[in-house]
Amino acid sequence: MMRIFSLSATILALVIVPAQAQAWGGDSLVPQNEARNAAQSGRTVPFAKISRQLREKFSGQLVDAAMYSQVDGGYHYKVTWMAGDGKRLLVKVDALSGKILHTRGG
Repeated sequence: MMRIFSLSATILALVIVPAQAQAWGGDSLVPQNEARNAAQSGRTVPFAKISRQLREKFSGQLVDAAMYSQVDGGYHYKVTWMAGDGKRLLVKVDALSGKILHTRGG
C-alpha cells in the first residue's frame, strides 16, 4: 500500500513540475493547484495513464512533464521523454482524451 502511495505521489509531482522547454504557441502553464484539481476531479486523464501509454509506444522513461491550458480552454500535457533508443522526444498529449497530438525529436 505504501508503495502505491509513493508511486502516485511521484507521478503527481511529475505532472505539476514546470517543463523546461517552451510551450506550444500561446499556451499557458497550468498552476499546480489547477492541474491537481483537474486530474483529481476526472476532467483530465490521469498522468499515470499517459505515462504508461508513452512507455508502451516509445519504451524509455519520463524526463519532464507539465500541463498547459490552450486558448480554446482545453488542456494538454507537454512531456519530455527519453525513448528506449536514447532519443529525446517532446510529446504533446491531449489531457482530456489521452491522444498523442504531436511528437518532436527522435
